[in-house]
Amino acid sequence: MSHNIQNKKSGIRALVLSSVAIILEWFDFLIFGFYAVYISKLFFPFQNATNSLITTFLIFGISFLFRPLGALVISHIGDRYGRKNALILTVVLMTLPTFLIGILPTYSQIGIISTALIIFLRILQGFSLGGERSSTLSILVEMAPAGSRGLYTVFAGFSTTLGIILASLVCGLISNLFNDEQMMKFGWRIPFLMGIFTGFAVFFLRKYLDEPTKFQEIRSSDGIAERPVSEAVNKYRKQVITTFLSTVVFAVGFYIIFVYLITFSITYGNMELSTVLTMNTVNMFIGTLFLPFLGHLSDKLGRKPLMIAGALGTAVSPFILFSTFSGDSYGMKFIVQFFSGLMLFIYAGGLYPFLVELFPTRIRMTGLSLGHVMAFSIFGGSAPFVATFLIEQSGDFSLLSYYVALSAIISVLTVFSSAETCKSELK
Repeated sequence: MSHNIQNKKSGIRALVLSSVAIILEWFDFLIFGFYAVYISKLFFPFQNATNSLITTFLIFGISFLFRPLGALVISHIGDRYGRKNALILTVVLMTLPTFLIGILPTYSQIGIISTALIIFLRILQGFSLGGERSSTLSILVEMAPAGSRGLYTVFAGFSTTLGIILASLVCGLISNLFNDEQMMKFGWRIPFLMGIFTGFAVFFLRKYLDEPTKFQEIRSSDGIAERPVSEAVNKYRKQVITTFLSTVVFAVGFYIIFVYLITFSITYGNMELSTVLTMNTVNMFIGTLFLPFLGHLSDKLGRKPLMIAGALGTAVSPFILFSTFSGDSYGMKFIVQFFSGLMLFIYAGGLYPFLVELFPTRIRMTGLSLGHVMAFSIFGGSAPFVATFLIEQSGDFSLLSYYVALSAIISVLTVFSSAETCKSELK
């Protein structure tokens, strides 16, 4: 009995510490994007202000290209040397570049060196973020009490959204406290400098986090994978493909419904940026609040029912979403975006535990990186571009809806053909 109580305490500690860590890591990563307008002028001072801003967003996007590499390297460390080591590494690689950006001299002070340094530091942040998801999901599922794996793993998504919202709120608050001249001089640096304090806190929290019992068992029995990538590709190819294909709808859906929709609303729906951003943030926050309940529901009903329902809802919702957002009713826009986002969150309630339950402990992080992180990098990162291309080439909003629906069909067919993992024992 005392052993079970100790395991439950360790699981709760892992849940709390991992959630706090994810929130702060995503906060550190996203403040660059929120303050791009200042960074572009200070580090990319082209004569054309638009070119400066485009270049800054290009650097923001380049960091995503290094996420797959970071995912594989950090997953290799996690599967070979422990989840805790992988988690600590992600914190260091996120926190240190964040602080250094905050103290970095600008182009006017050291010239092109400042531009090169900020690109390098941004790449390190992207590398770090690549390993965050597989590290966190693995440690959460391996520390979760019996019958609660769904509830625990959805906190990876729950905390990510809270980190995004926290970055938005802090950057917004600082922007309101200082005028534009003060922001250019020092105000933009404040969130980056805050990263050093949160980084130290997360570092020590993760340092004293228990190593999951499952990993300790395979380490004590010499069951550590010598070459995790090779083993995942050769022995667990089917699981990697299942992970990849089942992630497609969530990657495409999230970036279309919560990222590209902002541009669509301004271009075709005559909405102000501040209005659509507020609507977007509120709907994302409300949807996130459902995640713990949905994760718990997947523990009771199974992963597949939630994933199938969410994918089918996501296949239908774009046909309502884009026609509504090209109209004038703000109330309907709010409701339809909420419904579309809720379908994604329902899918996520089953997806997160489903993915980690597919792989054995010895290559879990690597399997997740090869499937989930790669799919997000490929399909999520390209979704806004594909959406823009489809509309510009055809002028037909329905093509965009079919694009999202196709991603949903790919994922739902994958889920249909997969076995239920809810009641299975972790290998």
